[in-house]
This record gives sequence, structure tokens and C-alpha cells, in this order.
Amino acid sequence: MPDVVPIAEPSPGPLTLALWTAGVLNRWRTVFLCTIGAIILAVVAALVLPPTYRVTVSFAPNPSSSSKIGGALSSLSSSGALSGLASGMGLGSVGGEPTESPAFYGELLQSRELLTRLLLTKFKDPRTSNPNDSARLVDIMKLRSTDPKRRIELGVKVLEKSMVTTADPRTNLVKVVVSDQYPNIVASKANAALALVNQFNLEQRTSRAKSKRVYMQSRMADAKVDLAAAQARHRDFLSRNRQWQTSPTLSSDEETLRRNEDVATELYLSVEKQFEDARLDEFNDAALITTVDSAVAPVKPYWPRYSLLLPGALLLGLFVGVMVAGIATIYADWSRRDPAAAQQLRAALMRRAARAKAPTVARRA
Repeated sequence: MPDVVPIAEPSPGPLTLALWTAGVLNRWRTVFLCTIGAIILAVVAALVLPPTYRVTVSFAPNPSSSSKIGGALSSLSSSGALSGLASGMGLGSVGGEPTESPAFYGELLQSRELLTRLLLTKFKDPRTSNPNDSARLVDIMKLRSTDPKRRIELGVKVLEKSMVTTADPRTNLVKVVVSDQYPNIVASKANAALALVNQFNLEQRTSRAKSKRVYMQSRMADAKVDLAAAQARHRDFLSRNRQWQTSPTLSSDEETLRRNEDVATELYLSVEKQFEDARLDEFNDAALITTVDSAVAPVKPYWPRYSLLLPGALLLGLFVGVMVAGIATIYADWSRRDPAAAQQLRAALMRRAARAKAPTVARRA
């Protein structure tokens, strides 16, 4: 009887896109379950998580007197030839000082000092029905700590995330977007932040103008002493030399003394004028920021937005379902090609799961 030659089974073909798509379609239940799960999670998140309200405020910093003069010099010289003159006069860079730029105020709103002051500011407590109850913002916020210093540290981090600032140097406008779970608090918090910026602006400019006034006052006193000394030397020379016109040497000395007196007089008058200007700037530079848009308590929360939440959850669920079904298709094809390796992988996973379960069973025993 002749030997029967076994017929070898044909080797499986490669996994093509068509086969992968067919495998995903065959696992439509997985895609459906993932989609339903994503929608359920989105609805639960919308019901469990507190709503978020958002407001936007904007303001423009007012330039000081020195910035206005620097801007005028910049407009007079397109080539920038007056930039050195403006810097020599103490006007900073032509076009304005760095501490008055919109970018500076954007960084100021994210500074720890301003955020700490905002945390210690009292607001109407939204957790009570009594309109007269107030509490500090750090006490209204839900911070997981009882240590006061740690609460301030956590509050600063939360405020940094809830306040987004943008500065436009072309329009000189600073916009602040503030988020919070309470509609009244989010509006009060945004307006309080503007008030703190206003307060900083007032303190900083008043302090700078006062320092300038004190410096010019001391310079005026020195110039007055120099002028009095020059006048005294000239007067003494004239009292001792009544016929100085007849002597070339005495005439030269008198001309020098008179020139020194004129220079001292001009210097004193110039410093006196700058002192008077500094006194005026001490009041005029206390200019507040110009509020473009103030905050009003919003009626509709920014989140959850069901018009975006449900379609987003649907798309995310479909994407996750297709990915899971696609991975399952690839794994099934690999198991069919190399069943021994697939069996080893399953055994290794089962052993690891058993080792992870063993301590739990021991603790229960």
C-alpha cells in the first residue's frame, strides 16, 4: 500500500487593510459598547463635577509723564537718534518704560504677591444664604489642607490655572479670562484682580514720582548753594576791585566770575523747574488703569456645554472602540500565525495576575 503524503495547510496570508477593516466590523459590539460607555461617562461627569463659569475683563495701562515724553521723542525721530537723549534724561527706552508695557501687567497678574493678596481678599460667601456673610477667597476655595501656609500655596497654584492673561502690545490691551464654580465669585474675583493691579499701579508710580521729587529737591538745594557761592565771589571781587575795567587781568577775572554766576543761575533755574515738574508728576502720575470691560456675573455656565459634550463623547467613544477592535483584530491575526507565542503570552499574563491576587487573599485571611 503506497504511503499517503500529507497535504500541508496553506499559510495564512498577510493582514491587509481590508482584512483589518472586516475584523473591526465583525467586532461592532465592542465599538458600540465603547461609544455608549464614553457617553455615559460624559453624562456622569457633567452631573457630578461642579459647573464652571467664565468671565473676561480687559484694561489698558495709562502711560506716565516720562513715557509720554519718550513717545513724543520717538515720533519726532524715526531713525532713533533721540533714543540716547531720552535715556540720558531718565526717560528709559524711547516709547515707554518696561513696567508700563502690557506684557508686564500680564506677568503681574500671575505674580505670587498679587495672587496672595487676592486670596486674602474677602468676598460674599456663596455657600450661605445670608447676603451679609463674607469670607476670604482662600477659605471659600476647596483646598485639601489645614495648614494656613500650605493653603496659600495651593490657592496660588489654583488661581494661576484659573486666570489666563493675554497682552497685545499693538493695542496696549490686557485681557484676563477668569474661571470659577460660583458665578458671583468669578465676577468679583476678576474685578478684585483689576483693583489690585490698579493699587499696584498707584503705589508704584507714586513711589517713583516721590523719589524723583526728593532727588530734585536735594539737587535744587545744592544748586542754590552753588549759586549763592558764585554770587558772593562775584560780589566780593567787585567790592575789592572798583577800577577793574582799567586792568586786562581784572577784566578777565570779572568775566570768568560773571560767567560762572550765569551758569550757576541757569542751572538753579533748570533744576527748580524740574523740581516743580516732579511735584506735579507726583500727583499726575498716580494715573489709574483704564478698564475697558469689567466683569458681570454670568448666567450660563461655560461648562458643561452639552452641545459640545455629547458630540465630543460620541466621537471619542467611536475612536476608542475602533482602536480596541483594531487591536483585537491584530492580536487575533498574530495568535493565528504564531499560536505557541500567543499561548506563552497568555500563560505569563495569568501567572502575573495570580501573583497580584495572592497578597490580597492573604490579607483577607
